[in-house]
Amino acid sequence: MVPEALVPLGFMGPGDGGELVEIRGLRHHDDSGTGNGHAGPSKGYKRAHLLHSDKGHRLEHRLNYMGLVPGADVTVLQNNAPGPIIVAVKGSRLCLGRGVACKIMVRPAAGPPGNAG
Repeated sequence: MVPEALVPLGFMGPGDGGELVEIRGLRHHDDSGTGNGHAGPSKGYKRAHLLHSDKGHRLEHRLNYMGLVPGADVTVLQNNAPGPIIVAVKGSRLCLGRGVACKIMVRPAAGPPGNAG
């Protein structure tokens, strides 16, 4: 049995929906004691500045406060090519930019039971 693939919310069409699984594109810290403060590759520099080390975490917290948390059911209401994406979550409508919507990974909901082939 093949596990279901995750789909970015920005690639789903109107009427499509599913369960929000994760928000991608976040940079996480590595505390392994190697002296390298981020999860990227180490080039052996003696001294470096790590700019925007909390990149993505503000977005994650903002989306959580709006109700976009892992396990929430999300339905796309509008997805026009040049504009924002409007989604329904927990009885509310949210307008998301395309870049933000493409970082939100969704497990698509199963279709109607009569369509299995």
